[in-house]
Amino acid sequence: MEQSLYVKYGSRLTSGMAECIYDRVLTDSELAPFFEGIDIDVLREHLADFLTVLTGGPNIYKGRDIYEAHRGFSITVAHFDRLVQHITAAAAELEIEPDDIATVAAAIHDLKDQVVTA
Repeated sequence: MEQSLYVKYGSRLTSGMAECIYDRVLTDSELAPFFEGIDIDVLREHLADFLTVLTGGPNIYKGRDIYEAHRGFSITVAHFDRLVQHITAAAAELEIEPDDIATVAAAIHDLKDQVVTA
């Protein structure tokens, strides 16, 4: 049986990615405004938990439904695509293997209809 990405990479792919992604997004002039006034530490925890589930770990995510969490933000396809670029760059920075980055990116793309609201 093939091991999950969660087992293969552990916290590098969960909390490490959450840290790296938000570090990148908060310096992006197109995306940073979405996070003004929001507790980033809480978001980092939610993202780490979400990535745990997404990559085959235990279901520890306690955040809101993906659509509910994003529906009030008028997120465009361009915003979503920009975020995916940051996700893949963060994964590369953390030395996640290219095929595994593609797997995570594909799983994120599957959520596009729940995130893009404009």
